[in-house]
Amino acid sequence: MTSDPEHDRTDDPRAPCSRVVSLLADFLEERLPPATHVELARHLNNCQSCLTQLQTYRSTVSLLHSLREEDRPNDLRLTLSAFLDRNES
Repeated sequence: MTSDPEHDRTDDPRAPCSRVVSLLADFLEERLPPATHVELARHLNNCQSCLTQLQTYRSTVSLLHSLREEDRPNDLRLTLSAFLDRNES
């Protein structure tokens, strides 16, 4: 979440929030560099909108983990599998 010239030039006050939302999965899975994690946590402490996004994301992940593989619709399984393949490092 370090300073980004693209975000610095925009008049959109939500630009930092869109960056936060894009990092939520890595934040929850503790895959961010320590300084970025701290900066994101600070933002979450001061931004109810992003905190709500984090809570929704966390609930969604928890719900998906609670479902058995065979209870998930086939298209959801394919989408999740593709997402996980893209995001595993």
